[in-house]
Amino acid sequence: MRPVRLAVFFALAVLLAASAVRAGDFFDGFPDLPLMPGLTERPEAAVVFDHATGQVATAVASGPVEPAAIRRFYRLTLPPLGWVPECAAPPCDPPDRYARDGESLELELVSERGDTTARFLLTR
Repeated sequence: MRPVRLAVFFALAVLLAASAVRAGDFFDGFPDLPLMPGLTERPEAAVVFDHATGQVATAVASGPVEPAAIRRFYRLTLPPLGWVPECAAPPCDPPDRYARDGESLELELVSERGDTTARFLLTR
């Protein structure tokens, strides 16, 4: 009976994390990078650079959201999309780097005058 409860709990957790992102709430040009409610995408700040061995791209969003809330949102929504938290250097909490299938995603947060800017760096 206990394994069934654990499976149900896990399924509900995944569904809740996925429901935090509604269809269409993703960055333009990043079909699997959710845009957190409360943040507004800044398309003028996006950069894509193709090179011989891959691609480097950035996406930027900002809004009146606390950095801790942003980290918590991405901690919940990225793993169901296949992103695994990485540790850059101790301490490892919060994980601001994620990996998936040879890709790396780094989150940088800067707070200023009540707004937080979230910059994502995707390396393929």
